[in-house]
Amino acid sequence: MATGERVAADQDAAGIKHVPQDAEHRRLIRETADAVARDLPRCCPPPRDRLAEFGARALELAGLPLDYLGYAMVAVSNAFWREQYEAVPTDRRLLLLPKCLRDPITCEGSFDSVGLHCAGCGACDIGELTERARELGYEIIVAEGTSSVIMKVIEGQADAILGVACLDSLDESFEPVSELGVPNQAVPLLRDGCEHTETEPGLIVELMAATRAHAGEGTRSPVPLLRETRAVFDAGALEAALAGQVSVDALATDADDAEPVDLTEALGVAWLRRGGKRLRPFVTVAAHALGRHGLAALAPDVDAAAMVTPPVRALAVAIEALHKASLVHDDIVDDDEFRYGHRTLHREHGVGTAVNVGDWLVGVGYRLIAAQADAFGSEAVAAILGRLSAAQLALCRGQGAELAWTDRPHDSLRPVDALQIGALKTAPAFEVALYAGLRSAGAETDDDFLVRFSTYLGEAYQVLNDLEDWQSDAASKIALGQDVLAGRPTMLRAFAIEAGAWDRLALAAGAESPEAVVGAVGALYDEVGAFDRARELVDRLRERCLAMADDARPEALGELLRFLVRTILRDRRAAPESGA
Repeated sequence: MATGERVAADQDAAGIKHVPQDAEHRRLIRETADAVARDLPRCCPPPRDRLAEFGARALELAGLPLDYLGYAMVAVSNAFWREQYEAVPTDRRLLLLPKCLRDPITCEGSFDSVGLHCAGCGACDIGELTERARELGYEIIVAEGTSSVIMKVIEGQADAILGVACLDSLDESFEPVSELGVPNQAVPLLRDGCEHTETEPGLIVELMAATRAHAGEGTRSPVPLLRETRAVFDAGALEAALAGQVSVDALATDADDAEPVDLTEALGVAWLRRGGKRLRPFVTVAAHALGRHGLAALAPDVDAAAMVTPPVRALAVAIEALHKASLVHDDIVDDDEFRYGHRTLHREHGVGTAVNVGDWLVGVGYRLIAAQADAFGSEAVAAILGRLSAAQLALCRGQGAELAWTDRPHDSLRPVDALQIGALKTAPAFEVALYAGLRSAGAETDDDFLVRFSTYLGEAYQVLNDLEDWQSDAASKIALGQDVLAGRPTMLRAFAIEAGAWDRLALAAGAESPEAVVGAVGALYDEVGAFDRARELVDRLRERCLAMADDARPEALGELLRFLVRTILRDRRAAPESGA
């Protein structure tokens, strides 16, 4: 265990998330944090254990107890990022305030899906802070959590973040913000809770207005490549990537107005444009950029557009097309009603049309790759197509196994069976995305290494999906417990059977309503420890992936793999909503 991890672990019982109530103590911690942070290398964001180590050192210099370690860690992180944060123009920054600062009784603001819209009633500090931020050109979000903030950054609407939150929330947001390498400053609440919280308006305004002409060494960041990957699917860019592979009429026509002969292509293009994290095409884009340019591809000011050439864009679209094809077919098999917050293709246009669109997406994916022989070389393209074919066959085997288990009694389902299904359905997609990017860049590939890493990543990803089925998503109109209602062979079910709960599972499945089934099964999973065992499995697989990333060569590949692990397998441990 690293020094910082030991420091934090030793203090768990007493608690480390106490904010000093004395302003002089807070100032002293910030000053000593500035001093110790000078020793931190600026190439990469400091991990949590390093922040704990340097935070403890700052508290020792200040003569203050480790009860304030959480606050000191924030101060060290602020010191690390300050120069880069201040070098970002204020009109390229985002201010995140917690809605708990408002007075719930007198507040005249309104809420939407993003957060609170301040009415400027003057009942709390939010009005003054947002007014000052608006004058400086800040993007402003008043809400809990960081998902909206992350999307603003990835979509190119902000390059730095000033966040105000309780220490628990700052702890939860640390990893996603750190992994993106986004310059940031954080101000912990003096007193937290759900209502009537307190902060330091003076310090917030000071940080808000702080600027400098130039920063020192820039910290590595995948944000430019993430933005460029998303830009591949923007209006105009997607059409350019598909030009010559798709009919002109289909590209220029809305699916609702398409002639019958163009309908399949028009629906396929629309499906490519719609939603999604663009994770797999990003893997390909980043693997290509890092394979060709090394760590220079992660410079915060890199010209990502120059690295993502038209052939690379076509390759990224192909990887996404094959992924989207699998989603269309999955939705049909599972009879899902919504995807990305919209009705699924088969619910909107019928099963026959959806099957055909999925098949078209497979075809256009292969065709796009085959068309890049001049750019990447025929040998590389043949190798990518061969790997892609193998990945699709593995996906079909995994989907077939899931269907077979769904159609038969589950009393013999073992954890190893559920793990194998997850690996077949998920791992090959990550493997081929990595391989396509590296091979197209002319970089060497270690096939055994890629297969093992992708297997661990895919297994963990699928188990995490099993867990997330117990978290409802109102934005995507997804209800919890859908795997239970569909009878899918999940890791949770396998753990419950292994614990001897098959008869009770069968009894719960006969409850009088879908809601009752989900509630009963969720309570049973909780009772036999299935949720905990699944989380522990994700943690073990995550550590295996990180260990492999540390051993990866070249170093640039390791950076990409670490980012993928921490992004894809981010710790999302909210309690199941089963009523257990």
